[in-house]
Amino acid sequence: MVVALTVLGVASAAYGVAMALLYPAGGFFLVWLALAAALLVAARVRWARRAIVAALAALAVVAGGLCGVIATTAAAAPPAGLDYLVVLGAGLRPDGTPSEALAFRLDAALDYLGDNPETTCVVSGGQGFGEVRPEADAMYDYLMEHGLEEARVMREDRSTTTAENVRNSAALLPEGASVGVVTNDFHLYRALRIAEKNGLSAAHGLAAPSNPLYLPQSALRECAAIVKDALVGNL
Repeated sequence: MVVALTVLGVASAAYGVAMALLYPAGGFFLVWLALAAALLVAARVRWARRAIVAALAALAVVAGGLCGVIATTAAAAPPAGLDYLVVLGAGLRPDGTPSEALAFRLDAALDYLGDNPETTCVVSGGQGFGEVRPEADAMYDYLMEHGLEEARVMREDRSTTTAENVRNSAALLPEGASVGVVTNDFHLYRALRIAEKNGLSAAHGLAAPSNPLYLPQSALRECAAIVKDALVGNL
């Protein structure tokens, strides 16, 4: 067990450092460093080992269950012929073009829109901190560059949170329209729960992929966010 705990601790520390360099937003990489410290203490301090391992096992069970729900939601395909797709915004690169995560969302939307020519796309996202323009403008330009007709795109450029994305986009849509929400796989479960409370209660999910390197970080953050939202009554 000592060897296994040491290996897991070193791996967690290495991943935390990688996230600090590549994905520092929100400081969540510190969770991996804290996990590494707990594992290494458990490996070396016999009297604390049982309590630490029990606590980490309980956390793993909770996180594993939530990740299962997240994965199940992401695996479900939306029906064909939706009236609208709402693509949730994400960060932009310094030059104002979509980040990798946002490009994944837009590519997933383009695939669906190509197969469903009657569907209209709503791109939703305001100008976040440090961004040079609204995310919706960058999303619109990306879709135009990839051949989507201008008449099939609507812009919502004031939102700064997922709840605002949903509320502001819902206000643009006719009552009774069928809607799909597009976001990355790890985010889709929580996005749909937010949609239920913010004007798109019958929305379907369309999962875009995500970079496998960042997926453990993203999924663990989502688990923490789901628990937090449940405790404060947001879900």
